[in-house]
Amino acid sequence: MTPRSQRLRVHLRIVDGDVAPVVARYRDHIQCRPGCGECCRQSFAVSEVEGELLREGLAAAEPATRAAIVALARAYAPGTACPALGSDERCLLYAHRPRICRKYGIPLWHPERPHELKTCRLNFRGVADLDADLIVEPQAGWAADWIALREELGLGRQDNRSIAAWLAEAPNLSEETS
Repeated sequence: MTPRSQRLRVHLRIVDGDVAPVVARYRDHIQCRPGCGECCRQSFAVSEVEGELLREGLAAAEPATRAAIVALARAYAPGTACPALGSDERCLLYAHRPRICRKYGIPLWHPERPHELKTCRLNFRGVADLDADLIVEPQAGWAADWIALREELGLGRQDNRSIAAWLAEAPNLSEETS
């Protein structure tokens, strides 16, 4: 594990730790469960450090899984399932998934659009009593930690690409699977 992926994992533990209480409180209003791949049919752009983590997970996968993911990534078209989504609608790179995959499903806040919260179309339907301290405040902390991570790692302008692009361009993995 590289220092970059170690620092990213610290950030991801913060995100995971802050998502858990939201899920616990609003479990009845969240449809996300193993086997639900609703959000996995969007083309999320993720950073270069997250792309590296995805590739780390790909390299650790079984050869047949690795070959299948790379083939799907290379054939990917927007609107189709994420290449890491297995036939059982479960993520094949779950431990290596990027930030968006960890937080999607709860109401999402973005510092550039502080007046809006977005969530999966299946979740939080008819909920009027959202706890801003539980939902928004931690996300402001995620934004601050993401900025700190980028500064600590000396990352310049982000090279955001789709999850499929990061996986399709994984170096030397296709040769290892033949």
